[in-house]
Amino acid sequence: MLTREYETWVYFVVYGLVALLFFFAIYLNIPSKEEKKKKKDLDEFKNSIKVFIKSMKEIPDWYRIIQARGNGHAMMVSAGIKIDDYEYWANTHKDEYLMKFNEGNLDVEGVKLRIEKFRFILNEIEKVIKKASELNLKITTETANDYHATRASVLGAEKALKEMTT
Repeated sequence: MLTREYETWVYFVVYGLVALLFFFAIYLNIPSKEEKKKKKDLDEFKNSIKVFIKSMKEIPDWYRIIQARGNGHAMMVSAGIKIDDYEYWANTHKDEYLMKFNEGNLDVEGVKLRIEKFRFILNEIEKVIKKASELNLKITTETANDYHATRASVLGAEKALKEMTT
């Protein structure tokens, strides 16, 4: 049987190369500062969305109203009505509230409750939008639609309350 003995330096070179390959592989998998920042930013944004969702679970019926309005407003864009035409949408909601008020199906306290709940939703959506803006991230179309619908809903309820109390 033939055995070969290698000189010590050969072992040193081979093990050195293996160690270099190992450390090089680790180095390639270490995220850069930019990648770490992106991940941190994304985690922050995801957290803001989690907080928003948790808040909306506290008032699910009110949030469903906003979502339905946001979807409805978005559908009317094809009819030429801008989704961020707050005056138009606010007057539509105001007219709805006044009709219910005149029919005896809504009172001043009911409108005040709407203002309170819709302002709460608006504040929570604005937190998500602000965080996205700080991190140079985009919000979804649905979030934008909900934001516009909520602003119009608050404004419409405030207008209705003003008319009901004057």
